[in-house]
Amino acid sequence: MLELKVVKRGRRVRLSPHQIAFHIAHSALKVPTYILVQYHPPGAPTIHGAQWLLYKGAQVQDLLERGLDTPDYQGWPADNVRWHLLQYALTC
Repeated sequence: MLELKVVKRGRRVRLSPHQIAFHIAHSALKVPTYILVQYHPPGAPTIHGAQWLLYKGAQVQDLLERGLDTPDYQGWPADNVRWHLLQYALTC
């Protein structure tokens, strides 16, 4: 399962209580889930300067508490994603 999010203001990732519970429950069952965030830092209004940040579902608590200050599992510039690396990260 891959949850997709976009952060254009601040560094907080908004997740519903249902989404949080889903990632916690599946993590406890050792079922891999992921959260892929497209982050637009201040001054990067377009895809140029934005980033894709991949987090494991098991990181959901840290992501809620620390936002994007949580170390990502993998990350790429949004305008130069090597999609085969994302696919590889999801299958490992």
